[in-house]
Amino acid sequence: MKHKLLCLSLLLASTGAWAQEVPDADADAPQVVEVGGVKNPELKSYKVMLKGVDAFEANRKYAPAAPMKFKLVSATPGASVEGVTLRIAGDNTSENVPVAADGTFVLPRIQAAIDDKADLVTNKKKSVVRWRGDIHTPGVPVNARRLGDLRMECEIGWAVNREDIPFLIRNGLALAGGACHIKSIQLRYQAPLNATGVTLVSGDRRMPLPFIPKYKNVFSPPVADTSWDDESLIEYEFSTASM
Repeated sequence: MKHKLLCLSLLLASTGAWAQEVPDADADAPQVVEVGGVKNPELKSYKVMLKGVDAFEANRKYAPAAPMKFKLVSATPGASVEGVTLRIAGDNTSENVPVAADGTFVLPRIQAAIDDKADLVTNKKKSVVRWRGDIHTPGVPVNARRLGDLRMECEIGWAVNREDIPFLIRNGLALAGGACHIKSIQLRYQAPLNATGVTLVSGDRRMPLPFIPKYKNVFSPPVADTSWDDESLIEYEFSTASM
């Protein structure tokens, strides 16, 4: 039991970006800096990030109608990522990656950049911005998320971040089917900051998803529970005053 709890603790500490990045409530405010003057800029291996794209293609059943996107989010709850830039950078590579106003971007596959062992680099210091998969099936209500889309985001994050997990834990999770398929693992998702509640809905079946103590509007959906199908909706509730 102790080993299982240790595994879970390390998993949550090191893989917040698997599903939807949950920032710490007391994080410092973001500071925008120029790329040329940044020490230890936020980056990830470009080849490793492409594993997320591969995971998307391999798991299309979860979100067959959704486009593949990543999203940059601030480490501070509710803060903007306005002004963030992104590029693929290596010894012989410098390719700008367009970032939309909402922080989303599409990662192109460039073989020369793979061969160059390039990184994906932002113009912000390390830990100021974070990334996650951003999967949205068209037609889902604006106050809801589709469970299959969240499952796809989890698979993307697992593919990209698994090498950051200690070897023994990583192998144990892989033998059990991967972190997205283990019911005992609590994956955290961020609801809108003005939401008052979250409910999982499938036909007449409904299940409230309580917020996790310590975090602001963070909940844990049953991503690994196959009794809830991919079309199940996670509905956000809002008070009349906040609408």
